[in-house]
Amino acid sequence: MMPCVRTAASLSLLPAPAVGATWGGARLLNPASHAASVQALFYGESLATAANGPHRGKTVKLGLTDPDSDEVVPPVAPRSGGDFMLTSQGDREQIFVHGAGTGYQHLWVLALSQSVDDTAWATAWHGAFYATDHDAGTVDVIAGTFRPGTALVAVTPCDAGNAPATCPAPGFPANYLGQLNMHNGQITAVKLHGASLQPQGLIFAAG
Repeated sequence: MMPCVRTAASLSLLPAPAVGATWGGARLLNPASHAASVQALFYGESLATAANGPHRGKTVKLGLTDPDSDEVVPPVAPRSGGDFMLTSQGDREQIFVHGAGTGYQHLWVLALSQSVDDTAWATAWHGAFYATDHDAGTVDVIAGTFRPGTALVAVTPCDAGNAPATCPAPGFPANYLGQLNMHNGQITAVKLHGASLQPQGLIFAAG
């Protein structure tokens, strides 16, 4: 079910310091020394099971070149609830880690129809998605009625590995809001009413 979106209202975005994160690692804090250690969770060439596409159900070797945002999939998602998820933006893939850091850890890779920067899931029927628009310098509020588990993504065609040097370009439009089918990786553009939106970061807040 496509979300019924009412408005996209803009708020001013003030400058904020950058926050760093470690990809592919689990941070363990020693309470005595107050020192954190980093352990690899998986690697850019780890083995994973293909979740869709021609190799669905088969073991494939990852070849990640652009690891980007990460999330924990909420339990209401139609697939991979509770898993850690990493988006590899330029590769148009999402890696889902089941049982992260345990002896039964297993990786799944979902091929996407478009490059995406960030993903957020509706966890309630009523609430709002908040999207950062880097070029406009705004935070945009996307309010409406959403089926719990609906996955919205910040689609970034110009950040795909095969994007032309000059972009936007034919076949590579500017960023837009999309809805992700977590079973087949297809992304459908979401129709918005209100402010123009070219999203990058996304988060959902129930209301």
